[in-house]
Amino acid sequence: MHLLFEAGVGRGRELCAGVGLCGKCRIRFRSEAPHPCVEDRTRLTLKQLEDGWRLGCKHEVTKSCAIEVPAVASTAWPAGTGKVLAVDIGTTRIKWALGPSQGRAREMAMVNPQMGVGSEIMSRLRYALSSEFARDHLRRSVSSVIVDLMRQSKASSLAVCGNSAMIAILLDVSLKGLAHAPYSTPWKGGMSVRLDPQLPLAYIPPLLGPFIGADISAGLAYIEAQQPEYPYLLADLGTNGEFVLALDQDRYYACSVPMGPAIEGVGLCCGAMAGEFVLDRVSLGPAGLQWDKSPLAGISGTGYASVLALLRRLGLIDEDGHFQAASMPLAHKISQRIRDHRLGRIFELEPGAFVAERDIEEFLKAKAGVNVALRALIQGAGLAEGEVARVYLAGALGEHVDSKDLITLGFFPEIWREKITVAGNTALAGTMLALEQDDVRAWLDLLPGRMIVDSLAERTDFGPLFMRAMRFAWI
Repeated sequence: MHLLFEAGVGRGRELCAGVGLCGKCRIRFRSEAPHPCVEDRTRLTLKQLEDGWRLGCKHEVTKSCAIEVPAVASTAWPAGTGKVLAVDIGTTRIKWALGPSQGRAREMAMVNPQMGVGSEIMSRLRYALSSEFARDHLRRSVSSVIVDLMRQSKASSLAVCGNSAMIAILLDVSLKGLAHAPYSTPWKGGMSVRLDPQLPLAYIPPLLGPFIGADISAGLAYIEAQQPEYPYLLADLGTNGEFVLALDQDRYYACSVPMGPAIEGVGLCCGAMAGEFVLDRVSLGPAGLQWDKSPLAGISGTGYASVLALLRRLGLIDEDGHFQAASMPLAHKISQRIRDHRLGRIFELEPGAFVAERDIEEFLKAKAGVNVALRALIQGAGLAEGEVARVYLAGALGEHVDSKDLITLGFFPEIWREKITVAGNTALAGTMLALEQDDVRAWLDLLPGRMIVDSLAERTDFGPLFMRAMRFAWI
């Protein structure tokens, strides 16, 4: 998988972290096929195995061989021009907007080419630390995108945000404090730097902690510009979950948890990023489940949340995430979609499009991390859940998800049902504000001194609390 990434083959694939979950790194050995491993036998049919198909992430090249790599459909970048360019380097996607914005600018996106070495932060860091060549190759894969965006847009000003790892890789600063405990922030941000000789100076908002990056400080800048009611919560749900509880204009509490790529529809059996014929929502009609797109090419993160929440309401999934029988007539009819598969028990939507119990476990991990983080912030600030005035939902789930689904699945407490605002990409909106307004950058300069960061992952009780929250209920 790493060799293919370095050769520029297969970039743009939505790969998992090299653990054999998604099956999208499959390649065909036309000669010298290695012996199939357990993951090969799980994801591939016997005929595919006999024809030489294997998972690229589970094998190393030990001898000369010929391989065949399935083509990835190329997607043209949206065209556009503007004087200023704001870029959000997400772990799975790179998003950008052009200004002057005159409000909230139109967002454009592409798959982060670094996905070729895995979908989450730690897989990127492991690869970057493997050699100087790997580190430079990873950095250039993103910096070249920004250079192309500047050239195409004809912009003269640039601002970039992203999580701490994405920014550290882009700037070529030390990564050890992000890869190993005790964790530390390698660079503080809040200044303009030269990312590439072909680029103008780029403003990068402050990095608030090892896993509380410039995307979060930019997101807070956007929310503060809306004159919010305190106390409020910013929940950025993506491959990494970042949370900030703002008590007032001078006191902010933050923490983060690893959530994995399931929230973004990556690394799951039928997972896919949002797109044409990718399921993003299901509803219940007189005849049973219904959705708009068919035949399905995959299921997005919001699609998984929608399906799981509906099955939970029907009683077809228990709190522990296992399929179960139902007695009500409509629920019983829908339960006929539950069947055995070589990947385990699945709930089939269409032939080749299904939710597996192993997918549900990945969602439970993300849900558990959110519970632990929110509990820690609220209790640490001495608040009760009901005292939070507003919850701003951002990140991968912050654009299209139905917040009621997240309450059904236990991500948030019932008392917040009417308090959640689906805010979308606050990071990109805040980065654009910082690029265009001096007073926003001045506010960001003061933010680190007002922020207290709780390093949850280093707590001795994090593991037990996480395991306790691995249920579809607010814990």
